[in-house]
Order: sequence, then C-alpha cells, then structure tokens
Amino acid sequence: MRRIPWLLRAAVLGICASLALAIPATAIPPTKPARDSPSTAANAPTANAPTAPPPSKGVTQEEIRKAQETERYWTPERIRSAVPINAPQPRDSASANPDTSITPDSGGIADDDSGEQQAPPVRRKRSLRQPTHPIDAGIPTVGVFLIRGADGSATPNQFCTAGAVTSSTKSLVITAAHCLKGDRRNRDIAFVPGYRVGTSKAGQAGETPYGIFPMKPGKVWIDQRYLQPAPNDDVDFAFLRVGPNARGQLLEEATGRGNRLTAVPTAKLARTNVTVVGYPGGQKTPLQCTNDTSAFQGRFMEIKCADFRAGVSGGPFLENFDGSRGDLVGVIGGYKTGGLHAHTSYTSQFDDDVFRLYQQAASDTTPDAPNPLGSAETWKNARAMTTGKFHTTSVGNNTSDLVVRWSDGELSLYPGDGQYGFRKDIQLTKRNETWKRAAAITAGNFTGDNTYDLLVRWTDGALTLYRDVNETNKLRNEIKLQGPNGTWTHASGMAAGRFGGGNTRNDDLVVRWSDGEVTLYTNIDAKGLHAEKQLAKPNKTWPYARDITAGDFGTATTGDQDLFVRWVDGEVTVYANITTKALKAEHRLRPAKSLWRQASLATAGTFGGDSRQDDIVTLWPATGRLTINPDTTVKSLARERTLVP
Repeated sequence: MRRIPWLLRAAVLGICASLALAIPATAIPPTKPARDSPSTAANAPTANAPTAPPPSKGVTQEEIRKAQETERYWTPERIRSAVPINAPQPRDSASANPDTSITPDSGGIADDDSGEQQAPPVRRKRSLRQPTHPIDAGIPTVGVFLIRGADGSATPNQFCTAGAVTSSTKSLVITAAHCLKGDRRNRDIAFVPGYRVGTSKAGQAGETPYGIFPMKPGKVWIDQRYLQPAPNDDVDFAFLRVGPNARGQLLEEATGRGNRLTAVPTAKLARTNVTVVGYPGGQKTPLQCTNDTSAFQGRFMEIKCADFRAGVSGGPFLENFDGSRGDLVGVIGGYKTGGLHAHTSYTSQFDDDVFRLYQQAASDTTPDAPNPLGSAETWKNARAMTTGKFHTTSVGNNTSDLVVRWSDGELSLYPGDGQYGFRKDIQLTKRNETWKRAAAITAGNFTGDNTYDLLVRWTDGALTLYRDVNETNKLRNEIKLQGPNGTWTHASGMAAGRFGGGNTRNDDLVVRWSDGEVTLYTNIDAKGLHAEKQLAKPNKTWPYARDITAGDFGTATTGDQDLFVRWVDGEVTVYANITTKALKAEHRLRPAKSLWRQASLATAGTFGGDSRQDDIVTLWPATGRLTINPDTTVKSLARERTLVP
C-alpha cells in the first residue's frame, strides 16, 4: 500500500526474478496441512498429528530441498523483524481522522480525494459490516509475502500481504505488483499462508501452520504496463507460482482451496459486505474488516477500514468470506499504490486484465502485452465505427484514429499507433440512453481546424456536428445542423470525404437513402448542409449496400476520393474518384457470396505505411473479431491482419 513516497526505479523484476540459495539457519518443524472447512479454526493443523501426509503428486526431492533451504533462512525471528516493502516512514494514524472507524450511518462511502462531489449513497441490502479487528489465529488463504533483499540493504527482510488463488496448479498466489517492482535484487521470496505471531503450544500449530512456500524462480506475472517508468495503476496486481513446502505439499493441498478470482464490472465497483485482510507492519497479526465499497474515479474500488498501515499491500478484498476463503474481487493497491491513509484502501478493478494475467500464470505461459482493443466479447457490442484524425498526436502524425459507438451508448476513441494498430481507448462519453439513438456516424474536417469533427444522424432524423473531437474536448463542442425530421430518418448510410467539393478538406458527404438514392452534399461546415447533388436515382440495387466509407484506393493521395462499398451479399466494390456527377468506374474486390457477407461496420483510415486512407478496419460481429486490410487498392483487397482474435 502506498503509505510513503515512491522510492524505486522501474525494472522488469516481475519477469526475471533473481533468486539464490539461502544461508542455512534453524528450520521450523513441519506441520500437518489443513483441508477445506468453513472456519479458520477447523483449518488450523495440530502439532500432535499422528502421521504426516505424503508429498503431493509430482513433487520432486529437489523442490523439497529448496523449500527446506528457504525455511531455514526464514526463521521466526527474521519473519517477525521483516519490515514493509519500501522501508516505511512514520505516517498518520487512524485516530487522527474522525472518519476512520465504521459507523452505522457511514455506508462505506469514502471521501473523494479527486475533489469531485460524490453522489449520495444508494440503498443497499443489509450490511454485515465489522470494524477492523485482529485475527490472532490467522487465515489459511492469506499470509505474509516475504522478500529478502540481496543488495546490502540495512533492512534486507521485507514483506507485503498476499493471498492464495484457486487454480489447477494449486500453487498460485496474488499480491500487489508494486510489492515487486523495483531495481533491487531479491532472493528467498516466499509465501507464508496463515501466518500468526506466537510460539507453538501443546496441541497447537506454530507461527507458520501450513509451512513456507518458496516462489519458483522467474514465475512472476506482472502486466507490462505496470513495469513502465510511469506504472499504470489500473493493473497493480501480480501472480506468483510457488513451489511445495518442506513437506512436499502444494499450497492448496496444505491450506485447502484458495480464493476464487471474481470479475468486477465497472458498474459494480460499489459492493456490499466486502472483507479486506492485511498484515500491518510492526505486529504481523492479520487485520480483518468488513464494509461496503464505493467506486473511485470509475476504475478503483475504495473501502473505509481503520488501521490498515504499511504492510497491508496485496491484501485481498473478499466477498462471501467464510472465515477461511471467499470470492477475490481485489487486492490492496492501485490508486496511490493502495492509498495514502490508514483509514482508506483501494484496489485496481478486477476486469479482463486480471483474468488475462491469471490465465497466463495458470498455464505457465510467458506474460504478453495486453491488447489495447480488448476482447472479442467486448467487440460483439460495437454498433457503429468511423475513422478520423482526432487525437492531438494523430493530427500531428497524419494518422487515423477509430471511434466506436457501443450498444450501451458509450463512445470510445482508439488512437492509432501508426503501425496498423491502436493504443488504449479514451472514453468520449459514458454509457447513456442518448447515444443508443445514434443511427449513423461519420467524421470529416468540416470546420477546417485539422482536428476532425464527428457528424451524427440520430434515429429521429436530427443531425449533430461535434466540432474538434479530441482527447481533451471530447464531445463538448456540439452544433445542431438539423432538428428532428422525417427526411433524414431514411438516411441509411453516410460517408464523409473529399468528393468534388473544390477544396482539399474532407468536408463532403455521400448519403445512401433507404430507397436506393445516393446523394452528395459538398462543403459542409458549422452552418449546415449546402448544395445536394444526386449521384444515383432511387433504385433496387443500392438498398443492398451496407457499409460505405471514403478512401484513397488509387495512387493519388490528393484530389477526389473513392467510395468503398460492402454489399449485403458479400460483394465488395470501390467506386473511383467520386465527384458531383454520377457514380462510375466500379472495381470489384470481392464477388457476391464471399465471406464478407459475415462482416460489418467496414471503415477506412490511415493506420500505417504511407499517408493514403486505404486501410480497411472491419468487424465480424458473430465472433467479435476485428481485422484490418492494410494498403487496399482498386485492384486488390489487401491481406487481412487480425486486431482482435
């Protein structure tokens, strides 16, 4: 938990942890493992067990030997003297703040450090809130995460909190990524589940009732975005794979089932009856608190619990907690690496990112860079797409970006990276009912400011222009071009581009109408629509056109643009050099009955290579797959690349 200033530089310790053999010391006698049960007491092993269980299947003698070496180093004295990661400094206490304790009317609603006014608490189901209190007997699935520094530090023995996560490996642990990020060399990294201070007594287990589980060399999974010089606090979590304890038991065979990783949608960051557990520095006795959580900045979960001092980083947020295990919905970290004050703690949202990392850890695959476009399941909800130069960087680099309207009314901007890919999305508007009624969108340089404008046709026929849409302005500059009307409700498709308007701006608009008519409006600006030219009379062919988009599919990058059309039967054609005269010079890129029958929302942009607008981005809605056909020409639909598999 970030209770002190950040002291360490960025490094990729999470990928290649440096481990070495420990210095021999006195080992703790092995103890009997626990099995699943509804209470901590039932899970605690006893020292006078008649027989010791055999090693877990597949465990080698070499693994047992390494566990014994780690156990010899981490004596009770060394564990007790370990300090929280980053050598904590004195900080404020819970009693200094009147809101640190849980009161009947607090509702778990926290103060917003961002300065924004918080919405009043909503009525929730009956709360099972409990104030912060110690758990002297320990908790089987929560423990101390020990790290021995090998850089000559005056305090080489450090710790965070961590938790067991159920998996097919029976050996996964989760903690905060900031517990591992740094440039110091470490060794003897280990997890001690159920740790509690105190010496062994007759009939009781000792301080390490389930043993000590050394981390396997290099088996750390941290999101690459957290390892950057400026860590992304959205992904402040890390998975580790541990070896067996000194008795040859795998983690979940010693402690019983781990905590179950659970998804947390953005809309459900505010939750009821969440238990948070952590080991504060100085006492090494786990603290437990149950309260309701609230959403913070739309991407963190926040909980009010007193006395969660340095050392609790990585401690689990648990729902349906039975005293031993529960549903894992977060770990202390994220915003300010978990919070600046002992009375308020945070976690990064457990969304697709944590499950991607979990799957990599469970399957023992190399951590990869996350796809900024997200998953195919997400893209099944895309309802409209258009391209343009929106982001400030893209305007300077002459690179296109992608704007997407989702089924829930959210609007997202994906900046292009100039290499046929995209960067993480920027939310232009949150989900809402209004944007669900956006029937068609297109983008052009209608106002002449280089930054593209967004043109929207609503279901009631109204037309709205959003001027200079970028990462800062978003949708603030709204201009109404047409009020609700019956005519524009029949506009089935729109494509902005350079189509004979007499200038070099993309400020002309091709419209396909429901009766098959195709018209062209030239030189659209903030004052509205101007001269309309008919390119095709009402007919029985053009009602079957599904996607239309402007592009540069010839050799020129200036002058009149071409019109790319995807038809309902899978045919794909390009009409070259659109002017104010009739459509002509049709080029077929795909025949009827091609796989493009299954495509949707095809749009063209400049996403890589030269400056031509000739890269086709297409959604395949049945599977959620997103593809790009770069460098398409009037003769060939270029080879497909996958953006979202």
